[in-house]
Amino acid sequence: MKWLVLLLSLLSAVPTILARRDGAPTNEQENACQDLMPQHGVPSQPPNMGFILFSDVIPSGNYTPGETYEVRLNATIGDFAGLFIQARTETNQDDVSSIVGLWTPLSNLSRRAQCNGVNGDAITHSSAERKREQFFNWTAPAIDMGRIHFLYSIVVAFSNIFVKLNATVERPPVTVAPATMPPQGEQGEPFLNSYGEPLGCPQNECAFYVEWRSNGQFIDFRMEGNASGWIALGISGQNSALDTVNRSFSDVLVCQVEAVGSAVNVTDLFLRGGEVTPSFDSSQEGLDLTSGEITGDRIFCNFSRVQIILVGQEGQDVSLSDDNFLFFLSGNATDTVNEVPMDFNTSAVSGNVIFSPARANINRGFVVFTAPFTTLPGKGSFPTSSCSREDCDFYFRWGVNPNNPNYLTFFISADLTVGWAAIGVSRDRRMGGDEIDDIFGCSTNNNLFTGGVEVADTHNVAGGDRRNVGDNSGTDGLVSHRLGVLNGRLECTFSRLITVLPADNTSDFNLDDSYYIIIGTGENPGTPFTRHERNPEWSTSEVNLVRESSVDFDYSRIPLIKAHGIFMVLAWPILAQLGIAMARHMKPAMPNGGWFLLHRILVLSGVFFSSLAFLLIFVAYRNADTRGLIHLGDINGLGTAHFVVGITVIVLQFTNPIIALFRCAPDDNKRWIFKLLHKYIIGCSLQLLPLANVMIGLYLFGDKIVNPRKMDAYWVMVALVSAYSLWDGLLNIYFGYSCHKCKEKTCAVTVEGELGTELKPISPDGSTSHDPTTKPKKKPSPDHWLRWAGWIGLAAIAIPLGITIIGLIGRG
Repeated sequence: MKWLVLLLSLLSAVPTILARRDGAPTNEQENACQDLMPQHGVPSQPPNMGFILFSDVIPSGNYTPGETYEVRLNATIGDFAGLFIQARTETNQDDVSSIVGLWTPLSNLSRRAQCNGVNGDAITHSSAERKREQFFNWTAPAIDMGRIHFLYSIVVAFSNIFVKLNATVERPPVTVAPATMPPQGEQGEPFLNSYGEPLGCPQNECAFYVEWRSNGQFIDFRMEGNASGWIALGISGQNSALDTVNRSFSDVLVCQVEAVGSAVNVTDLFLRGGEVTPSFDSSQEGLDLTSGEITGDRIFCNFSRVQIILVGQEGQDVSLSDDNFLFFLSGNATDTVNEVPMDFNTSAVSGNVIFSPARANINRGFVVFTAPFTTLPGKGSFPTSSCSREDCDFYFRWGVNPNNPNYLTFFISADLTVGWAAIGVSRDRRMGGDEIDDIFGCSTNNNLFTGGVEVADTHNVAGGDRRNVGDNSGTDGLVSHRLGVLNGRLECTFSRLITVLPADNTSDFNLDDSYYIIIGTGENPGTPFTRHERNPEWSTSEVNLVRESSVDFDYSRIPLIKAHGIFMVLAWPILAQLGIAMARHMKPAMPNGGWFLLHRILVLSGVFFSSLAFLLIFVAYRNADTRGLIHLGDINGLGTAHFVVGITVIVLQFTNPIIALFRCAPDDNKRWIFKLLHKYIIGCSLQLLPLANVMIGLYLFGDKIVNPRKMDAYWVMVALVSAYSLWDGLLNIYFGYSCHKCKEKTCAVTVEGELGTELKPISPDGSTSHDPTTKPKKKPSPDHWLRWAGWIGLAAIAIPLGITIIGLIGRG
């Protein structure tokens, strides 16, 4: 049976937690030291999604014996919970005996670990607190042991781990410096991209202004700002460069007035996470100053920087070919130490500008959004209209971009860490219906150096195909602002062109029109968006996103699904099962028909609640594109099984009482046909199929409906079915054996007696006779007390556990 297969597959499940709070296990029994595998029972997730070690020892593997080197672990995709790092010799790096060197933590979020008999020959986390960056010191062995490799494992979440990464292999893409620097001046493309502080200021009135363009392998910059000593452009893969607690690594380009005279030079620096004083890059290759001057208290400089990271500058530069956040800084001539700007914490201007220098802006002007997402006027959410950004399964805002009215800006926040979240517009309110659906959103990905999150513009193919495919123009007309997975949520801010590009006239809609709004999520990362495990939500009416600021969804669906589940649990695991047990075990204990009355009350009550639940689920899905039916086939195999079995149960639950109404008399020679259908075929089916289907339904509820995923109601149902089946099976075996051992004539009276059968006590010759005037009371069987104890035992299993399941459904 399908539910049994499902049960067996889930027995290997483990609780979901982030990481061991006190660090990686290092005893030999758990083998973490040998294979660096966290003991989570899940495989590693290839490839590395952006967790990189930087050090002067990497990637050469060469060191000076006894020297201490700083090692930095950087996350380019958000954050992580756990870490485990070792240094091993190259000649025998697969064996734990090759561990060399000693580690020293530089924060209270990490601690020494012992793997090869020496405390500190490995390092791990000391807390499951989320981290973006960690620093350590590694002291090389006192004698030269040959080239070494840093091996490390990362825990993002309990089921999301990266095991035994090799820092020599896991490197950002690099290139050598071009032989010649590009000329500036009139050559190259025009400077289409610009940004000034405050937003919208005229160039010569901005406190800080920068513009840039692509120029072959380089990016050309023109920068100016109000300062007497220096102005700086910070570039970071994360929007936390100015956060004193969670500051991430940043690349910094500084235009600085020389100590003597008025000449201006450009310098390439980098800012370590958690620090406010930058350091010089080991090389200034790939950076060329075209011109620079100071006029009054305003600094001007033009320079070029190579786009991709140069060999030897890994961990010091960021790739300008990727999306990054910009922040601006300035200071006077005294804010320097050894000609390096001193304090980047107090002089920051902004940290919210997305930097996409290599991306074409389709000649529609630069698009930026620096305001808080709460300033966007439009708002939508699910599962309720009042839930907050932190509590909603799906929360989004939108509004016309304040800097460029050709674009509509969206903010999406979804309760997932791996997968995608998207918004769509549709004319016919059918997924893949007669027309396409225009879909845009963001997804996590496996790209090492895009921050782990990307935006995409896609569409669902028309004609019932339901496939999601990328638009012809790719991401033209789509500009990302903020992307990331932080605090357990996928969040992104991006702008989408309101009008339709010529290349996308068959895949995009003009957003200045009215459409049904679709919101959906999926657990498989990457774009185009994969099929969703959960049904998407549709707006109840058409909305013009440019001109309207509210959207409503069917908020009654989740409560109706819960009511469906509650009534089904009440109907089958409790009422109907106890009613069936009453007929099976209690006839001899209540030989005068009381068993039949209770049997009928319990079973018909179950039929009532089951019928009510059946109607509620169709009401719940009345607005779905399948009009009440759960998605079938390859979208959700268990959903198909639940639907088919549910329909079968509903048909059988009405068929069995109808058969009982037309049953023949107990002494009719065709009575066996009724018993075969009512008791064995339909009766046994109605005992087994509903239990299996309730289990499937609770699994679907915990896996597909409840967010975050909760399987507690399903597991309580597994306990109920297991305990009930065991107890009921023992009763069947015992009472069946007792009946077999008793005298045949006695059994004929006590076991086969039925309501309406008027039997006199057995005469000496074994015959019975009907008496139309008297209905003598029959005595309960000698084991009636045991039968009552057995039935009460079944009730003691079904009722408390059933009520527990009902409570879990209501709370889910």
